[in-house]
Amino acid sequence: MSDGIGNKPRDDRPLVLVVDDDPDSATLLSTVTRDHGYRTTLAADCESALIISDKYRPNAILLDISLPGRDGFEVCREIKGNLGTADIPVIFVTGMERTDDLLSQCFEIGAHDVIFKPISRVDLLGRLRVVIREQHLRDAYRKLALQDPFTNLANRRQLIINITEALMASRRDGSTSGMIIADIDHLMVVNDRPGYDLGDELILTLRRLMRRLTGVHCKAGRLGGDELALVMKQTTPEAIRQTADRLRQTFAAIAFDAKTIPKHFTIGLGAAMYNGDPPSVDADCLLRQADTALYAGKLRGRERMAAFWDLDPNNLPVIEPGKRHSRLKRRERTNRSFVGVLLDGAMQSPANPEPISPTD
Repeated sequence: MSDGIGNKPRDDRPLVLVVDDDPDSATLLSTVTRDHGYRTTLAADCESALIISDKYRPNAILLDISLPGRDGFEVCREIKGNLGTADIPVIFVTGMERTDDLLSQCFEIGAHDVIFKPISRVDLLGRLRVVIREQHLRDAYRKLALQDPFTNLANRRQLIINITEALMASRRDGSTSGMIIADIDHLMVVNDRPGYDLGDELILTLRRLMRRLTGVHCKAGRLGGDELALVMKQTTPEAIRQTADRLRQTFAAIAFDAKTIPKHFTIGLGAAMYNGDPPSVDADCLLRQADTALYAGKLRGRERMAAFWDLDPNNLPVIEPGKRHSRLKRRERTNRSFVGVLLDGAMQSPANPEPISPTD
């Protein structure tokens, strides 16, 4: 699909990863899938398969069981154990004898289907269409569950998943992961005086700046309100600091409401990082560190960037439970997070058997 401005058209066809060390079998599988509208990429060993799966997130994987080194079962276990690749459908393709024990083992480790050689084109394409159609449905539901409807960024739930995935990567290879929280200074005053339309514009502008930075190793999301965040993988302390300063300076330079009286606004930022040690660090811990740094910066004034690793560990600012930035305050669970279903013109909540009028 072309973007209409002369850039290279984007190929939206489903991507199928073929993992097979037999050149004849790999060629057959890739040819059949390509001839029927799929994109294909090949891997002849386990390590290549895992790298391609993590980097390109194919729509389906055709995986041989007998591979050099680790077998296909181990590859499938690792794919299903990675938060980023766990939902990719895996179809085992094997020349082994069909037995109940083999089928049971394949499905127990997370395979979606099993195809036995010799391969039938009709059988292969039919099964492939089914798993990809099911994946598209899961993706649609996941978008509803994990995307913030106002900014179209990852919502808080997805952001926690992204942080967890980054921490796991750091524990695996010792690389540095980072997190930046950005908060618009005095947004409540903006909403009270110029109005919520301008306040929304500020949030959406910060969203656009963050989306320019997103990629394989950088994910943006919304924590809530005017707090947006970046989760960075395979980075460095200096790169985290430079990214935060770039956001701060760019946002401050933008003139809002330029047709009447141009207005400039600022953001505060807090950063934290993790390099794999200690293993007990989780998403909540990194989130608290970045938020503590943000709060420390705001105590020194507005339009500040503060890094948690620069703070004195013996003199950290204490965020009281009643303060806005506290992550420790416990609140009673509410029934706000449910999917409503329209029943005869009224909204029915699973937590409340009585119909709720749409106007309530």
